[in-house]
Amino acid sequence: MQMLCRLLLGCLARGLGWAVVVLLFSAAANAKPSTDKTSPREALEASVRQWTAQTQKVPLDKVVLAPMDNRVQVRSCDQSLAMDLPFASAETVRVRCAQPVWQLYVRVNLPVKTPDAQTATKAEKPEMAPKRWVLVAAVALQRGMTLNESHVQRVEVDTSGLPMNVLEQASEVMHAEVVRDVRPGTPLKRVDIRPTVLVKRGQTVLMSVGQAQGFQISARVEALQDGRFGEQIKLKNRESGRELSGRVQGPNQVLGL
Repeated sequence: MQMLCRLLLGCLARGLGWAVVVLLFSAAANAKPSTDKTSPREALEASVRQWTAQTQKVPLDKVVLAPMDNRVQVRSCDQSLAMDLPFASAETVRVRCAQPVWQLYVRVNLPVKTPDAQTATKAEKPEMAPKRWVLVAAVALQRGMTLNESHVQRVEVDTSGLPMNVLEQASEVMHAEVVRDVRPGTPLKRVDIRPTVLVKRGQTVLMSVGQAQGFQISARVEALQDGRFGEQIKLKNRESGRELSGRVQGPNQVLGL
């Protein structure tokens, strides 16, 4: 604004007249501040499309991204996004940010090749292995960490070179803990986790007997031993002194047997 005022005064001093002043004021009044702001999700998607088009040698308008889960929060990145293909398939792009540190996996649908192109590709490369949905570590997992759904991500990968006993559903890591360190992006195997201790010896736990949809009785009992999810442990009714058995169902919760 100060620069505009100085310019107007200069125009008057040079005798350019009020007409120029009016034109300058009109231009300033009609100028609108830029409101074009790109969200972190839109910026990420645009970067993935551009990177895929360049690396896969396909037209930019032919690269289509699979819809991301609305529960996934895309944060802004203070540095340029780094991208690579962690699996054999070119349809799963890993996006990483160094500051702040985070990473996401984005599914990319590439254009379908023509029959001639498909024939040429088969002559040059072996047929692609079938794909499979598996769980990978979304963050660095450390030994002893208790898992939940935010620690894993479900992605589709080629089965070639895939280890045995890979987990497929997020529900498989509930009430589980990590037994060894796992790097981000690594498929999770059954040997990488074990049920976590949900009941400790000496604690008072809630024992339920019966069906949840029908008749059910609940009582407070004492745990006589530690118990992991799904394990059968011994219990004691403090009032009667009677020993019971139950199966661990949740934190301080057992199902009477």
